[in-house]
Amino acid sequence: MGQICCKCGKTDSEEKIVEGFCLSCYALEFPLIISFPEKQLNITACKVCSDLMYHSKWRQVIDSPADIIHEILDGFVKKAKKAKGTKLMVVSDFGDPPFDIASKHLLKIIFEGSPNAEVPPYQQEMDLNLIINIGVCERCAKFNRGYFESIVQVRSDQRDINEDEQRFISELIKTKKEENFGGNRMAYIAKFEDQTRGGIDLYIGSENFAKNIAHYLAENLAASIEYSTKLKSVKDGKPVYLSTYCIRVPYFEVGDVVEYQHESHQIIRFVFGRIELFNLKTRDHKTLSHKESHPDNLIIIKKKVNLPKFIIMALQPPNVSLMNSGSFETIDINSQFIFEDHSDGDEIIMADLPNGLFECFDI
Repeated sequence: MGQICCKCGKTDSEEKIVEGFCLSCYALEFPLIISFPEKQLNITACKVCSDLMYHSKWRQVIDSPADIIHEILDGFVKKAKKAKGTKLMVVSDFGDPPFDIASKHLLKIIFEGSPNAEVPPYQQEMDLNLIINIGVCERCAKFNRGYFESIVQVRSDQRDINEDEQRFISELIKTKKEENFGGNRMAYIAKFEDQTRGGIDLYIGSENFAKNIAHYLAENLAASIEYSTKLKSVKDGKPVYLSTYCIRVPYFEVGDVVEYQHESHQIIRFVFGRIELFNLKTRDHKTLSHKESHPDNLIIIKKKVNLPKFIIMALQPPNVSLMNSGSFETIDINSQFIFEDHSDGDEIIMADLPNGLFECFDI
């Protein structure tokens, strides 16, 4: 005698019987999802930055809030009481919810799986309410009231920071901010103060980010770092300190003439904190390592603003006759110490050193 479905009465000639149920009734009798971990999915959206919080953890929204909600939903489903092997297949398209007002959305979710190897996979559709609450994340709350944990100062002794350096520093800060923001929600700059060529002050929301950006700036500017702390306040009986990182940009700058390893060089450029030098005598280029680029290893001989200008009066290799544009004195030197492709009447910049005159780049 054949088997009969104990629920609908179908015989095994009509449909396969498993555990006393036909396949149609089996899917109804053995649901894939038994229960969700919560009756509804509650998420809080920051009305300032649109980041989302679930179970007290804020998640940064980069492109679409719907993407983060799907990630949260995946974790929600993993905690559901369900049949082994059950997979989430489809979630109704709910788009990006509005963040200016609390809202409620009905999600229709389709699951697929089978608790029995003899039963082909079947689907189950369920409804889940998505509740969007509106609030302000801790980061935005602190940012809006100007909260900061550290100050990063960029200074230079004995000179102003020139406009090119200001732009370069700004680009470095922008790059580091973009690199760190995703990993540290407090990696923000609460305030940026340009000290009008006297330096830059950055008020940083995170001590770790301040330390990170301070070392990044020092490395790329061939600068030194001074660190200090002072008591800011007391919270819950514990002291809260304000840290300050002072980045000391060296006295030398691009275009200056310096002594390195007992030879005279002109600083051509900074390449991510590594100094490129031009040997005034041998005419060779050399890029120093980060360690070699430290201010202690270079001695200023001539600042670029003090390099005199000369006019080529007569170019007759192997000699060249020059006239000082300021004093009008003339002098003859070997033409190997000026650059090629010059002609009579050209004005050039020279370094007047104890061992002779050497042409420098006009940087």
